[in-house]
Amino acid sequence: MTRTRSPRRRPPTAAARLLPESLLDLPLAQLELSAEVAASLQEHGLRRIADLLDLPAGAFGRRGWFHAAAVGEVQRALGHRLRRGLAQATAAAADVGHDGLRDELLAGLDPDQRQLVCELTGLGAAPLSRLAAARRRSLAVPELEDRAEQARARLHQTAPALLGRLRYEVGRDLASGDGVLPATRLVQGSLLQVLAAGSGDARLGPRLVAFCFPREFTLHGDCLCALPARYLRRLVRALPELLPPQRLPLPVAALQAELQGANLPLPRGLLLHLLRTELRLEVENAADGRETIVADPRSPSARLVDLLLDLARPTPLDELVYAYRERFRRASRRRIEQRLRQNPAFVQLGPSLWSLRRWHLDELANVAPLVDRVARQVAAGDRRQRVADLLDGDRTDDQVLYLVLDRLAADPRVRLLGRGEVCAATHRESRVLSQLLADFRRAAGDVVESLFVHNQPPERRRLVGRLLRHNRAFVSPAADRIDVLTNYPFNRERMRRLVNLVGHQLDQRAGRAAIADLKSVLDGTDLGGAWLSPTLLADLLRRHGPFDLLGHDIVCRRELQLPASLLRTVRQALRAAGVPLTVDEILAARPELSEFAACLHDLVSSDPLLQSPDGQRFLLP
Repeated sequence: MTRTRSPRRRPPTAAARLLPESLLDLPLAQLELSAEVAASLQEHGLRRIADLLDLPAGAFGRRGWFHAAAVGEVQRALGHRLRRGLAQATAAAADVGHDGLRDELLAGLDPDQRQLVCELTGLGAAPLSRLAAARRRSLAVPELEDRAEQARARLHQTAPALLGRLRYEVGRDLASGDGVLPATRLVQGSLLQVLAAGSGDARLGPRLVAFCFPREFTLHGDCLCALPARYLRRLVRALPELLPPQRLPLPVAALQAELQGANLPLPRGLLLHLLRTELRLEVENAADGRETIVADPRSPSARLVDLLLDLARPTPLDELVYAYRERFRRASRRRIEQRLRQNPAFVQLGPSLWSLRRWHLDELANVAPLVDRVARQVAAGDRRQRVADLLDGDRTDDQVLYLVLDRLAADPRVRLLGRGEVCAATHRESRVLSQLLADFRRAAGDVVESLFVHNQPPERRRLVGRLLRHNRAFVSPAADRIDVLTNYPFNRERMRRLVNLVGHQLDQRAGRAAIADLKSVLDGTDLGGAWLSPTLLADLLRRHGPFDLLGHDIVCRRELQLPASLLRTVRQALRAAGVPLTVDEILAARPELSEFAACLHDLVSSDPLLQSPDGQRFLLP
């Protein structure tokens, strides 16, 4: 008896390996197909979805019987069936609600695993950090991670359908959001939205996704990101090095190309999210229509207001500085204190305690009688007095003392002298400044600055030197020469035009420009001339505009903090070398500093964090 051979089974295709059996066995008769296409499929013996996957390549194309129109109709019918099934599943999930989804998800876990998942995700309990959960169990964090991995594996075994649907929805939403999904923009009807609506916690769903799929997604702030945590940390470390302040503005496409070259490809949406949250940068449309990365347009004072609103309490200065650095990358304690003192939105409540003025309007109104009494006593005298001594009989605390000082600063009857001292405002300007201006009127021109300061009484030399260096009544027309501004054709209107014109030029030159280039532009207007030397122009811009000087050749916008950025790069080069380096060796190690070679030696020499045994080589102690 001859044995008939069974037909040889074709190896399964990749799609057949991936798709579930329930979908492969779906009858084609359940699809909404035209009579002609359904008859053609039946004629060729095709009954299930799996039969379509086994079709040879010859069935398609011009010579095949399965023409393009029929293929398109099958695709649309299958897509419609899948969408309808997903909609039914989502509606069922919405009907079940938050409690039903939680019970279905946690049903296969033991009590310890269930409690751990709830604590780490916030599913039915207050969310805890990894450290807090480990301390509650008297475990080290790595041991807690092992238990979390076991609970995660158990979840995938006991609730594969729910996690599969959750993974599909999250992947779809992240794809439409270009790699980032904010917790405040969850898709209506999705599992994440159902969890958020049932619990009142918009971050519950993203936390659950980040826990269940840690090798695919990460919760960054209030947004779910389509990157694992380790890859995201690499990006966060790399972005500040790629975007120093002097490179801004920079096209987004250029940064994406650099990340691609550094083997750090990143979707555009996720890149914009990291720029805004980690680096506090903004993206605007440039004049040529390209998306361009620019510095945060908010002023430092506006940032400080936001910080205090987030903290919701009066805050010590050092804590404000640390919070500012954490959120905005860098901060100078001196500059932050200067902003707090200059902006009326803030009020000082103690030696280093600052708050928002709007929070203390009642207290400021209550100290009005004390302010009036102190102002009348000081105005009646002819000497400086300490406000604390004048308030001793009222048994006031530090907060009342500083509120009185704050109100006295706006009182025209007195003048604050610093260190809690005041005097009567009998003159519009200080006596030292009046004497200096009288001396310059007698000189009838500029004088030698070093000789002028040396001829002052010893107790006044430091004060006179600072006034000549920083006060806007004076100007330096040449090296070691000083003069009064009234000897030059700059009133308030012309000075405003000068600052605005220079600011416009800097905006067109990436925020910095050479003094010689700015002088050539000004010489073409009524603001310039042969009398306007580069040294005089640089000193005018330093005293009257929001600009910084690099040596005597380059001026830049102050908000770029270019000197601090250059010194930071120099310190990195010295730290990497481990030996003293000259400026030329620093330039060879960091070619990006070559543009500032002319002023780099003076800048490095003035850095108090660096040492130089011979004045030529510098080291980082």
